[in-house]
Amino acid sequence: MSPTASASSPFRDGFAALRHEPALLAAELTWRWCFGLSAWGLVLLSIGLFLDSVRISPPYELLLRTLQPRLLADALRQIFHGSLSRLLLEQTVLVSGVILLWSLAATAGRAATLHRLVAMFRSDCDAEWQSTQWHFIPIFLLQLLRALWSLIALAVAVGLLLYGMAMLQDQHPLRAALALSFGFGAACLVGLALNWFFGIAPLFCVRNGAGAMQAVEQAADFSERHAPRLFLLAVGFLALRLVWAATMFLVLLSPASLLGRIDAGWVILLGAAVTLVYFAGADLIYLARLAAYVSLAEDDSHPTSWEPASSPPLGIEPMAGRV
Repeated sequence: MSPTASASSPFRDGFAALRHEPALLAAELTWRWCFGLSAWGLVLLSIGLFLDSVRISPPYELLLRTLQPRLLADALRQIFHGSLSRLLLEQTVLVSGVILLWSLAATAGRAATLHRLVAMFRSDCDAEWQSTQWHFIPIFLLQLLRALWSLIALAVAVGLLLYGMAMLQDQHPLRAALALSFGFGAACLVGLALNWFFGIAPLFCVRNGAGAMQAVEQAADFSERHAPRLFLLAVGFLALRLVWAATMFLVLLSPASLLGRIDAGWVILLGAAVTLVYFAGADLIYLARLAAYVSLAEDDSHPTSWEPASSPPLGIEPMAGRV
């Protein structure tokens, strides 16, 4: 990949990097799917422990067997009465464990992936760079902050949504409008913006050797200087993701149409296989987008021949070529 080609099309460079190094996708799928299996295991274990601690008396068991919505609601309310504190404690431990597990898995996976991608787009004279540190601690802090902030933003957005609906039912249209439009929208926008900065900041930890907060500052500066190209990249990869999702949804309808002809277990198995294929394709698109950002970051330190010479951004010395 030449510097000129990379500067003109980071989108194409993203997929070219995956063709050049197919093991990147295997590594991405490994850490993502291992985390997914571990997280689902923790969720099922938590549910099992909670249900095992609940005792159902014969009268309530009889009410559950009636399958009447009103009787079911009364029975469940009585069964879980007094168990709310234990449920909240278990869910707090579960969420903390999942966040910590995600931060560790994402740190290892993202550090390895970015280290290889940056090495691919660096010049031949930078071969010694590949032996440098991988900066696990700042990447771990960034992933932890990203997970915590996503959880906070989600909680605020859901809280404002519920508050707005409650105000709407209580005949307070102004409060409902402010909560559902301005409050909910602002929470989503701020959450997405900070999630973006925390998500791209590990690139500058690996590429520039920056600390966590310094990497966020460099990510914000990089996003400001390349906002038009980053927007076009985001739109391109989003369109590709939507096309892939629509295609897999149509494929998913095929096993569902066989429900009356073959056993339901086979239909579920085929649906699960199609779902896994969708997730694999989605991870490939995400990895290609990450490689495109690496390509754009390297173009940032390699101005083309027709551009005026300027001092390199972020204190990085310019390099003469690209692989």
